[in-house]
Amino acid sequence: MSGSRIGDNSSLGQNVMIGRNVRIGKGCKIQNNVSVYEGVELSDNVFCGPSCVFTNVINPRSFVNRKKEFKKTLVKEGASIGANATIICGVTIGSFSLIGAGSVITKDVKSYAIMAGNPAKKIGWVSTKGYKLDENLRCPETGEEFYLDDEILRKK
Repeated sequence: MSGSRIGDNSSLGQNVMIGRNVRIGKGCKIQNNVSVYEGVELSDNVFCGPSCVFTNVINPRSFVNRKKEFKKTLVKEGASIGANATIICGVTIGSFSLIGAGSVITKDVKSYAIMAGNPAKKIGWVSTKGYKLDENLRCPETGEEFYLDDEILRKK
């Protein structure tokens, strides 16, 4: 954990490994069996489900030192990553997005997107509180309303 920073009120489950120079924001929850490698940054209030995986090199080989080739992965505020999801390095996961359990993220994820599958595809939109938005882009639980601006979801 040399050079790493973990924000206030963050919690780490059993068998969590934090690599060198990792940044973890405030209020994050990292569940059991997660390794957060150098090159990964978690913003505030990120949830990492059990056994989710972050990679940090695109083309690893045991006999080739690629530490200078780490690709940065950024998980923005409030995003949730489901159990056993795999995050391929070099992507940005948008604020408040929801990554389904077992999904494989190979490309950037828009804020508030619900992603599922291998490779993951957008299957809907989610509110700040984690509820799936209805066809009018409204949260059925909180009444929070959104609109699409050139495929970017924004709060009204």
